[in-house]
Amino acid sequence: MIIRQFLSWAGTAAPAERAEATAALARAFLHSPMSEAERGDCQAALTYLLDDPAPEVRFALADVFARREDAPRPVVLALARDTALVAAPILEFSPLVPDCDLIDLAAEGSDAVQCAIARRRNLSAPVAAALAEVAAPEACAVLLDNPDAVIVSFSLSRLAERFADDAAVRSRLLARPGLPLTIRHTLLTALTDGLKAQALVLAGEALPESAETYLEEARERATVVLAAGATDAELGGLVEHLRARGQLTAQLMLRAAGMGRLRVLSACLSALCGQPQARVADLLATGRAGALRSLLMATGLPQRTVAVFQLMVEAYRAADCSFLQDQPPATTRAVMEEVSAGLEEMAVSGGVEDVFALMRVLVLEAAREEARLLVNTELLAAA
Repeated sequence: MIIRQFLSWAGTAAPAERAEATAALARAFLHSPMSEAERGDCQAALTYLLDDPAPEVRFALADVFARREDAPRPVVLALARDTALVAAPILEFSPLVPDCDLIDLAAEGSDAVQCAIARRRNLSAPVAAALAEVAAPEACAVLLDNPDAVIVSFSLSRLAERFADDAAVRSRLLARPGLPLTIRHTLLTALTDGLKAQALVLAGEALPESAETYLEEARERATVVLAAGATDAELGGLVEHLRARGQLTAQLMLRAAGMGRLRVLSACLSALCGQPQARVADLLATGRAGALRSLLMATGLPQRTVAVFQLMVEAYRAADCSFLQDQPPATTRAVMEEVSAGLEEMAVSGGVEDVFALMRVLVLEAAREEARLLVNTELLAAA
């Protein structure tokens, strides 16, 4: 009787009054003792209110039921597919909405719907993957801000592929602890490409060669630094990633050697020639000239760079360096000065002028790195 009276009254009441009364009815369903028949009538009335034309009435239902496990499931699932305003609290908080519905709504819903899903506590990997695949940038940023979301590496990779140019998503990815190095490199490459495009727009014409070279060198330096900080397992994955993208170049490996990153160099050569890294490192350290040349030729390196690599390897050998360990700045600087001197004669004969220019840059960089280390050491000692 009370339910029928409520529905009769609701037919003429103002929306704000209906919303207030609807919230009271929803709370009564949750908290008031009722007979089975009364509970059935109450749920029927709540279901009827799903068709109320006033969104504030339906929102009142969503607001009361959003966090409740004992809410009427059919009503909650209907509210989840209402307008974004009504559905948002249900999608963000309700434990009654299954993952399959969340995945469908992530694909079909508006940005606001996707953001509500992305904010859920204990968001599962399948739902996070659906958002990573189809959601708008704002929702993906919300997803990355959610500490309870389970985001697997594949989903992080998709986010990087889709939104490497979006500053909000990119910054959140880069700030994420344990982000795979392959994804960091993808973002690094996209950032460099974005800087090139921005410089081109500002210039209004073809980008000056010096500016493009500077950006490319910065990307290579950052790539080598990433690789140097990797574990052995991570390094192998990053090198394969570089090879797949066509970025495992002779210049990158020359830069790795010129920065003293011999572990990175041997890993790159290992990937190119198909031999284990330990075997490659041993050949670099102790192999005869013929064996060393055969190794370098097997990698497919440009013919004109093979002699340069040989010269660098011999200089590191003379310094008694392991090719499975990175070298300190002082050793690197001394080696690069020796290599640069040896290249002068080769440069005169022609064919390696660009390599010689790179070596001069690397000598300067090695000297600066050694100076920075020395100054930092002195400052720490004085502190």
